[in-house]
Amino acid sequence: MKEELRAYVKGELERYRLAVEGYIIETCEERAAGVPAELFESMEYSLRAGGKRLRPALCLAAAKRAGVDEEKAMPMALGLEMLHTATLIHDDLPCMDDDDMRRGKPSNHAKFGETLALLAGDALFVQSLEFPMAKLKDIAPANVLRAMHIFAKAIGPSGVCGGQVLDIDAAKAKDEPDYVRRIAKLKTGALIQAAVLTGAALGGADEASLSRYADYAAHLGSAFQIVDDILDVTSTAEELGKTPGKDERDGKVTHVTVYGLERAREMAARESEAAKAALAGILPEDDFLVLLPEYLVHRTK
Repeated sequence: MKEELRAYVKGELERYRLAVEGYIIETCEERAAGVPAELFESMEYSLRAGGKRLRPALCLAAAKRAGVDEEKAMPMALGLEMLHTATLIHDDLPCMDDDDMRRGKPSNHAKFGETLALLAGDALFVQSLEFPMAKLKDIAPANVLRAMHIFAKAIGPSGVCGGQVLDIDAAKAKDEPDYVRRIAKLKTGALIQAAVLTGAALGGADEASLSRYADYAAHLGSAFQIVDDILDVTSTAEELGKTPGKDERDGKVTHVTVYGLERAREMAARESEAAKAALAGILPEDDFLVLLPEYLVHRTK
């Protein structure tokens, strides 16, 4: 990727990140209304812990390309980030990955205790649905309903929750070579796909466009997870913001443990190219969404 294109993608991601974090602060008082102080502190601790804000960025970018102002789509984008944060809180729990570090800080249960962390994750799950439904008032109701259905499905048993179940049952991977691909499709890919599709749906994108966006996001999500698995064995704790090498030590199934490092890198590159190809003819070659897969494949954290 040419340096000017890389700088453009990096700048857009930073612009989206700042916009989302500004909206988190702007809506803090509203979201805290009626919530016990200790619960909201735990929720907000993880929601404000940083990160790339990739999922809201994808939602806002897709919404803009479907004709919706980013400001109007922001509640949906925040809902996606709430949901993603909830999954991270639960993923770190002792009954799951048992990780005491997340985004360079103590994970939620390490700071607030397991019980409050579990409830904070539950609360963010629910608020991720409640908040967008209450705030998306300037968009056609049919489009909002469609977007929320896409989002809710991504959360459920055929999405994130299903992927987490597969992730904790590593024994099956010995008999199923593509098991790790199934995990990535549900645990990571479902929410990345929902981010793109909810944004497009808010703008009333037609079925043909949604199908192309779905294909794009599926390959993007796959590439993103493969690179995550690679970084787990090649990056430092400072770069990752979490404990490196933990997947292998815990016997977890990853693209690296199943396919090896070099093949995993090849797979990530192929998935990136497939994501770009899915948008051919819909968006210009220098569009942010078209350039994003290659940029993310070469990330270091």
